[in-house]
Amino acid sequence: MKKNYILLLTAFILACTPSQESQLAKIQAFEKSEKTATKEGLEKLALLHKNYGLKYQDEIANNYLYAAAQHYFYEQDTVESIALLSEYITRDDSSDRYRNAAINLAIMYARQHKYEQTEELIAELLDKNLPTHAQWQDIITLYENKLKDATTTLRPKDFENLTMGYTAVGRYADAVRSLDNAIHKWSKFDNRSNLIYRAGFIAWEYQKNIPLAKSYYNRFLEEYPNDEKAAEVRQMLHDGILEMSDEAILNMLKGK
Repeated sequence: MKKNYILLLTAFILACTPSQESQLAKIQAFEKSEKTATKEGLEKLALLHKNYGLKYQDEIANNYLYAAAQHYFYEQDTVESIALLSEYITRDDSSDRYRNAAINLAIMYARQHKYEQTEELIAELLDKNLPTHAQWQDIITLYENKLKDATTTLRPKDFENLTMGYTAVGRYADAVRSLDNAIHKWSKFDNRSNLIYRAGFIAWEYQKNIPLAKSYYNRFLEEYPNDEKAAEVRQMLHDGILEMSDEAILNMLKGK
């Protein structure tokens, strides 16, 4: 008797559950309605997208899940956006949209001062395809805000990632300043020599500021004369490579 009751109850629940097709039709009809022109309508649509996106795993579901996550992100609903963005990035499609979701999730974690989770997301992101120009701008803002946060402990990696962002969007003077801040702040940092070297390289190659590049390269040799890159830097300064054009450097290398 009990078994029959459970079977009947299950059948009743299944009969009352809308099919995937009917749910999709409901969403599509709502999307075309005038209700989406109102704040309440957008909230309703986001809820429909969320429920469908979480229930199914196909391409349409992923689209709706992303749409709902973005809605809650821009509404600054931290709890909902973190939950939906976290679910979405498990469905990695290696697209710009995936990178957007990962960056937005990192931003939400940063708003909660959860910088360990933020760092994990950014590190994973940079290990894959590099961000677009617009995505780099978001990463720059994230790290600039972190630097202003008195409650967090800063690390050299924060300045290195910020430098990468500045360089990617053509803010070369800011990139050098970011490295310089790290150079002064962490005098005992194991990889400090590379920070000085990179500052010299960016000043030379991108900023085209030869005097500044020389100052960093000379400092590099003064403080780290036995570094593995020291011989290269000495040769560059000795041969006057910093003052040469790209064509002159190429011809010199061909001659050697």
